[in-house]
Amino acid sequence: MPAGLERALRLLAFLMPMLLPAKGSQVIIEDSGSTNRPGVRVTVDREGRAIVEERRGQPHSVKLHGPKCEQFLDELKSVGHLSALPAHHCMKSVSFGSSLFIEFNGERSPDLSCPGQDSRIEALRKFANEILQEAREAAGIKPRRIFPVRVPNPG
Repeated sequence: MPAGLERALRLLAFLMPMLLPAKGSQVIIEDSGSTNRPGVRVTVDREGRAIVEERRGQPHSVKLHGPKCEQFLDELKSVGHLSALPAHHCMKSVSFGSSLFIEFNGERSPDLSCPGQDSRIEALRKFANEILQEAREAAGIKPRRIFPVRVPNPG
């Protein structure tokens, strides 16, 4: 791909969230990915209009299930300040571990991927993962199959 075109696409991907209609609030859901799975960033509004950006991929404009997006934004508003949510840490695989973040009203949540957090965080994680899954499917982002490597039996 020519360098000029690649720069233009990167700029467009950066500006896309700002180009979404300003009606209502927007939220960004980010799955950092891992060494074995690319990350994805979804910017979505209350009506379900979304921009899906896979790391090192083309941005896709998609339409998601509006009522689910509306419920998610309502849940975010009821939680209050994302920056005030408690950070919870857990063990993660170096190769397969990823992080889940939400950005809303100028604030970023702590990593929400670890289980066993309070009910507010569990609800946010559930909604975020459902929206990420729907966004990946709508954008045609195929899940990557990981093949296990068998260690030879030294016998």
